[in-house]
Amino acid sequence: MGYAVEESTYYEFEPIHMQTDILYGESYAILDECTSWDFDTTFHYEVLYVAAEGIILKKFYRKKLDNVEILESHPLFQSSIWIIEETTSEIINAEDIIKVVAQDIYASKVPTNNGTYQYLVKRSKLFEQFFEDLYEEMNGYYSEDQSRAQEKWKFGEFLQSEYAVEFEHSEGTDIILSSCLGMMRKLNLTDQEMAEYFLKYNM
Repeated sequence: MGYAVEESTYYEFEPIHMQTDILYGESYAILDECTSWDFDTTFHYEVLYVAAEGIILKKFYRKKLDNVEILESHPLFQSSIWIIEETTSEIINAEDIIKVVAQDIYASKVPTNNGTYQYLVKRSKLFEQFFEDLYEEMNGYYSEDQSRAQEKWKFGEFLQSEYAVEFEHSEGTDIILSSCLGMMRKLNLTDQEMAEYFLKYNM
């Protein structure tokens, strides 16, 4: 997501999707400025992605061209790129995301009135799209193309065998396991990590 400030006017640009898994350990804001603004405009950027250590939120700032370094070659790109100053980098714990879902594990839509959700969105509006994608993935394992995914039933068997969790053969169980699998995929969690959150939040 990007936004520009020109005198007292604020302009916001829609988030774009990026493939970031190959960029871990690097601080690049890879965003196309396909706008009419010239190089005298000040831009702010935000990047949100999931890494091994958690959810990474990075913010970048381009003050005209004063703090921009032009890199003529890079193994990932065919043309020169700008290296823009990184202003902040923080790790958001996956548990913050799980808290939002666990408050109502049966919900099919993002609970926008949830306090933790509102707190995260205040940190970055990119969390709005992040949660939309998460709920779409969870719903997909319940009612769409991936509803017959064997992974969710294997996770249920894992909970039963390793943690003595008892399930009924019901629609509710299907929803719970679909939500768990969606969170595991979106947040890059292992079976054991998800199981511990499952028990902690009484899902």
